[in-house]
Amino acid sequence: MPNRSLDDFATGVEREDVDAETDSESEQTPESEQTPTADDDPSADVDTLATYRWTPTGTTCPQCGVSVEKTWLDDGEYVCADCKNW
Repeated sequence: MPNRSLDDFATGVEREDVDAETDSESEQTPESEQTPTADDDPSADVDTLATYRWTPTGTTCPQCGVSVEKTWLDDGEYVCADCKNW
């Protein structure tokens, strides 16, 4: 079975609609206004603190001192699974 383009599966009407939408959007909005800024990004206010870390070389658990690869956030510090308060 030969490889086919996605355009082979689209009907003429659907393809024309997509092209018309793209053309009308680019004509109405200047390029400089299409680029989002940090003020426009709602996810910019989200705290990105990870709750899990994996360190392939291992790290020492601050509570028990065991060297582990996987740690979980527990009361502001990353600890091993045995020390984590589940």
